[in-house]
Parts: sequence; structure tokens; C-alpha cells
Amino acid sequence: MKLRWFLSLAFALGLILPQIARAATAPTFDHIYVIMMENTNYEDVIGNTTDAPYINQLAEQYNFAANYYGVTHPSEPNYVASIAGDFFGLHKDDPTVSFSNTNLVDQLEAKGLTWATYQQGLPSVGFTGTQYPTTGSGLYAKKHNPFELFTDVSSSATRLQNIKPIEALATDLSSGNAPNYAFIVPDQCHDMHGVSSSSSTTYGEPWCAYPPNFTLNHALIQAGDAYVKQLVTTIMSSKAWTASSIIAITWDENESSGATNANMGYASSTGCCGSPAGMGGGRVPMIIVTNTPQHTVSLHPYNHYSLLRTIEDNWGLGCLAHACDASVQPMTDLIPGNGQTYPIAATGGFAVTFYSKNPGQGLVLFGPSCSALVETATQDLSAGTTTHTVLVQGNDLPGTVGNIGLTPGTTYYYAVETTGPNGTEFDNNGGNCYTQTISTS
Repeated sequence: MKLRWFLSLAFALGLILPQIARAATAPTFDHIYVIMMENTNYEDVIGNTTDAPYINQLAEQYNFAANYYGVTHPSEPNYVASIAGDFFGLHKDDPTVSFSNTNLVDQLEAKGLTWATYQQGLPSVGFTGTQYPTTGSGLYAKKHNPFELFTDVSSSATRLQNIKPIEALATDLSSGNAPNYAFIVPDQCHDMHGVSSSSSTTYGEPWCAYPPNFTLNHALIQAGDAYVKQLVTTIMSSKAWTASSIIAITWDENESSGATNANMGYASSTGCCGSPAGMGGGRVPMIIVTNTPQHTVSLHPYNHYSLLRTIEDNWGLGCLAHACDASVQPMTDLIPGNGQTYPIAATGGFAVTFYSKNPGQGLVLFGPSCSALVETATQDLSAGTTTHTVLVQGNDLPGTVGNIGLTPGTTYYYAVETTGPNGTEFDNNGGNCYTQTISTS
């Protein structure tokens, strides 16, 4: 028996993907501060003004990359890639591995530029342990400190002096010793990652426990948002914050989904720009804070290789590994910011809400015509019930990359259906096809 469906409002607009060629030159900034957060889905932060009001304020006030991706999964390869242009086949978190490859430190020092990483929870300057505390999950984790994974850093007493506890950041900023390049990493209770339940209790931070069944831990998001505010405020209130300074805030990858049979167990394995095909790190936020508030939203496909390329171009360092790829573009539309201004909400596609008599998984088949529904949107916010809200967050139509938004003035077509736990189709609403025209305003 056919189920009765009711279609309600489709909302939230998308945008056209502009084209840009690699810039021959890039602006020169004296200070670039990178804040690396952890394992959080784009949708769990952007638009979540309840848990992350400050981060959303930054995204609305400053420059924002709405199509930015982790390079792969899990965490450690992304950190390695962010300073070396490659993760060298590493597909696990293993703080005992080491690399002898050229990295950003080598490039910076060859140009006479200074660098430092500031790690929350690091017990002392140049600490080489795999974690701290040494029992439990650890608050500081070496897997989030890519510099010590390279032998030409870990074997150098001089370079190890640039691996500092987070407390040194304010000191360096106020003393005039701020490095040209700073890589700032909160601990696992303040980067939105979390630790095991037993460790969180032992550390006196029970709110920091991994959420059950990969549900959203609001306390982790809130703590991360507050810590980002503390870090950004510390930087921007210092004498080292000048017109030639920027702060890049991003996340290493998106979060686990709990599913082991799709996307390597992650919410998404989408990627771009030199990532292995089908093995990207998923879409994550990227915010560029400049000395003068300027709000630009870019829909260009970017990832950690793009950020590395941007840093390298800024100081004329050359390029490393995949940062040299033609598909990897520097983020020149956000630095200094000459792209188009759009509301953040207009980058997410649209949503379709419908109802069915029997509970199941709601799907939206989406495409450029009713006879060419080429994408199935499966992010059902209420899967397993009779009420379905499915987000069509972007399109994988020919010539596009990832969740890029939709073209204003264009009419898109979609159909809806519900399936059971084993994928069996309950109903496709009689094959009816619907339209959504994207507003140009």
C-alpha cells in the first residue's frame, strides 16, 4: 500500500561556485596564527548559535570558507598534511611514527622566519612524550602535534624549544617575541574532541567524556567555543596583532558517525584538492580573522593543503608535495578578502520535510531534471521515525565538488522516498517529482 506523503517548505539558499586562477602573488602577512580544533561536523558548529555563539559570530563577521575539507581520516594524518603537504600513507593515529620529509619548519627557517607551536596541556617546553597525563586518554596528545613527528624537529634541541605550553602564547605576544607562524592546539577537552568517560572523571572534567552513540556533546562544543574566544581575544588584544596579522581557525576532520560500513565510519569522507579519491576528511569550518572585519564567504574547494599553500605563498617559500598540485589553490579570495559577500545560511542547499505512515529512512533524490535525479541526499535529521527532514546540502552534479551550494535563479528537481533498515524501499510517493527554485535575493 502506498504511503501518504506531505511535502512542506524547502528552505535555505545555495550559491554559485565562482572560478579563480592561482594568484601570481599573495599579500605578505608578518604573523599567521593557526588554531586547529578537532573532529567536529560542519553542521554541528555553523548555525549552532546556542553552543557556539562566538565561532558563529566570527564566521558572520570575518572571512569564511564554506567548502573547506579535512584531507583524510583520522586526525593525525591531517596534522601531518597541514605542515608537509602529504600524510605519507598514514591512515591511523600513531604517535610513534616519524617522518624525515621536508616540512614547513624547514621552509620557514630557510627564509629566516620564526615559528612555534603552542599546545594546551603540554607539561614543559620540548616535551617529547606521547601524551600528558600519561594515564588515560591524555589531555595533550602528540598525535595533535605534527612537529614532533618529523625527525629534523624531534632530534634538534634548538627546534624543540619552539614546542611550548599554551601559557607561553600570551607571554610571547606581549613580549614582542610572537613568531611569524604559530600553530595553536587546545587540549582534548577544549578542541571539541573529548576523552574517555573514565579519563574525564579522573581529570575532574566529567563533561569532557565522549558522547554516547556519537550524539552531539553540547558541553564539548560550548567549551571549545569559549576557548576559541579566549585564544582569539588573547591574540587580538596583544601588541603583536597588527594590520599584517591573520588568524585561521579550522578543524582537522569531521566527526565519526558510528557506522562502520560507510565513509570509513565517519560522517563524511568527502574531500577535494589532492585528497585520495573517496577518502577525504569531510567538510569542516574555516574562518579567517583579519585585523579589519571583512565578511566574505568563499565556495571554492579548499582543504589543509590549501591553507599550507596560502602560508607558503605568503612568504614565498615554494610548495611542498600536494600543495604544489594544480587542484590546490591558495585562499586569496579570503586573504585579504576580495570575494563575494553572502550570508552563511545561503551555503547549505535546502531542506525537505515529509511524513509517512511507517517509520524508516527518509531520502531525497535530487538533480537537474525529473529524469536525471543523480544525487540521493540521506542526511535525515529524524531517521527511523514517520517525520523526516532531509538536508540537500549541496550537489554532486557533473563539474562540482562537494557541498558547494546551488545556483541562484536555477530550478532544481527532487523526489522523496522512505526505506527500511535493510534498504528496501517502502514507497516513492508514486514517483512524483517536485521543484525548488533558488532565490536570487
